[in-house]
Amino acid sequence: MANCVRRLWSSAITLVAIAGSATAGGSGESVLIIANPSSHDALAAANYYKAARNIPDANVLYIDPAAIDFASFVDVNLPAFLGTLEQRVIADHIDQVLIMPGTAYSIDAPNLVPDSCPSPIREFSTASCYTMAFIADDVLNNAYTFSETNRYSAGANNPVHFDSETSYLSGQPSTDADARRYFIGSMLGYTGNNGNTLQEIYDMVDRSVGADGTRPNGTFYFMNFEADPARNVRAGTYPNAITKLAQFGGSGLLLDGKVPVGQHDCLGIMTGFANINLPNQNLTLIPGAFTDHLTSWAATFDIDAQLKVSDWIRKGASGSFGAIEEPCNIVGKFPKANTHGTYFQGLSLGEAVFRGLLYVPFQGLIYGDPLTRPFAHIPTVDVPDAPTSAVSGTIVLSPVASTTHPSGSIESLDLVIDGVVVDSIADGGVFNIDTTDLDEGHHTVRILAADDTGVRSVGRWIGSLDVDNTSHGAAASASSSTGDLSSAFQISVSGAGGLTDGARIWSNGRVVASLDAVPGSATVHGRLLGAGLVDVRVEVLFDDGTRAWAEPFSLIIDDVDPGSSTVTPEAFGYTRAVNPAHPFVLELPSNFSESLEDAAWTVVSPLTQSTMHAGTGPYRVCEPNEGASGLDTMTFSVTTTAGTSALATITVDYGSDECVADLAAPFGVLDFFDVQAFLGAFSSMDPSADLAPPMGVFDFFDVAAFLSAFSEGCP
Repeated sequence: MANCVRRLWSSAITLVAIAGSATAGGSGESVLIIANPSSHDALAAANYYKAARNIPDANVLYIDPAAIDFASFVDVNLPAFLGTLEQRVIADHIDQVLIMPGTAYSIDAPNLVPDSCPSPIREFSTASCYTMAFIADDVLNNAYTFSETNRYSAGANNPVHFDSETSYLSGQPSTDADARRYFIGSMLGYTGNNGNTLQEIYDMVDRSVGADGTRPNGTFYFMNFEADPARNVRAGTYPNAITKLAQFGGSGLLLDGKVPVGQHDCLGIMTGFANINLPNQNLTLIPGAFTDHLTSWAATFDIDAQLKVSDWIRKGASGSFGAIEEPCNIVGKFPKANTHGTYFQGLSLGEAVFRGLLYVPFQGLIYGDPLTRPFAHIPTVDVPDAPTSAVSGTIVLSPVASTTHPSGSIESLDLVIDGVVVDSIADGGVFNIDTTDLDEGHHTVRILAADDTGVRSVGRWIGSLDVDNTSHGAAASASSSTGDLSSAFQISVSGAGGLTDGARIWSNGRVVASLDAVPGSATVHGRLLGAGLVDVRVEVLFDDGTRAWAEPFSLIIDDVDPGSSTVTPEAFGYTRAVNPAHPFVLELPSNFSESLEDAAWTVVSPLTQSTMHAGTGPYRVCEPNEGASGLDTMTFSVTTTAGTSALATITVDYGSDECVADLAAPFGVLDFFDVQAFLGAFSSMDPSADLAPPMGVFDFFDVAAFLSAFSEGCP
């Protein structure tokens, strides 16, 4: 244990200084997908986007992203969102939040933000509610007006990469009391009235991913439409934006009219008008293009009038911006002309648009793929000594990274295991991994390399480790690798090397089924996983408290539903370890053959040590009571037109209140996940890391207290 403590001491001092150093807004590791698990479109889009962007399982949250009003959002959605980041130990690198289609595009928010526009602010965009996570209480307390400054925005054209852990003032990182933190919230698409089809969204994702790092040639068009002066209010800023683009090596052109007719090299369009027959316009958008047309209802999908952001996606754009209700032509509510300049210099689409918004986008919606970065110099990463067979003991990974940026170099690299950043090094260093700190079996490994430019462009290498330190092992397979929404996939599980205590079946970071005994099998219908390419991981639990992960496998589920024979619903029980310092989302896994809309989940006996928010969907948001510890149970059932399932029991393990170092699952085992949880809490000044006097101050004494508790182990 002494050697382990010395190693962790060194890691703690290093990681406190440089935690999260390589992550930035353009990599798939920096985004959290939020999808409504009761929506066919949300499940399908989440599967598609996750696969296209190779996003970690830990970066998908299955809740309804919307709420009946902003107060309910703050009460339920916000704890679910922020708590999930802490529970999964990913808060240090999630910068963007991406809402999947299949949910409301706006949330009621009357009388919270006064506006000079004759039409009052009555709604916020769903995506912007997540943008405002860190200022939500102030919004509820009527602390802001419509012109509340977005502190990440800047008048200058210099790109500054976005980091949700950083406070900004006047576009720069700052510790000033007036500085603010945000997330960047976007919506991938909307499939309701006046929105896009799933296929149109998939096509947009494909061209966006394909455009990354290509640095295409073309022109940014700024349209001076004098016939509509109310919507042409940005025109006076266009000449300066074009001049700046030229200084960066880009090309901008000022033209008269609504759109650049006859131009087929459009890298982006900034314009202002209400209506146009966009499909019939003779112009071509280059993949990766951002376009917007300052108008009242571009993202107010329930109003048929005016061109929508969805029309730009259909025409070939990767992203657009619009208002979800009447905003008036207040320039600060819309992207500035220099948005295209910072985008051209390599920021992701989400970063560039958010940086270009002078005001907090209460009514604004960033629409499309926010991770698109066609103009970035994306670093390349290779790991020549990556293992090709099972590993044990301590191994070394020696990454080699480079960038084509003419004035940039590689600054730092992060090691990410199963979605958690576990180490950071400078360029030229190596990662030492003690595999005895990992569960047996399969782990996904990512190494992220960041350059030292203002954009902080990130490239990555993705591989895996098969850990084999003990006799424990796990294996899993599906009855078929292909099917459709009505298919019943039987997942068989076996374990080796010891007495087992059941298994959990995971997909995209959520439990979808479980087994009380191994070997055994469980059945899940395709519609519960969603259409598309679905990754499945299986975890076998052993009676000594350890676990092993089987080699993951994928299912291809066609988006067709020919119907299937009716089956009695089944609810699955399981055990979930949580950090009692933070809220958590508890999945209610089940299996049935009916449509998602026909199912309802009922909590029969709630947890006694947590407040469980009401709901009817396949999850509950839970907030632990002060002093929660040990085990807690709840029971639930699922009801469809075919009947009601038997009760299933979920056990929540809050850990021991006598073991302050046991901050992350699996509880009862002290490992690098506990170290990462402490470091994350320490860097964000969370009370769970305030372990030593002076209380309220986060310093060396807290680090020492944690390491001392870690060395002593749990009772």
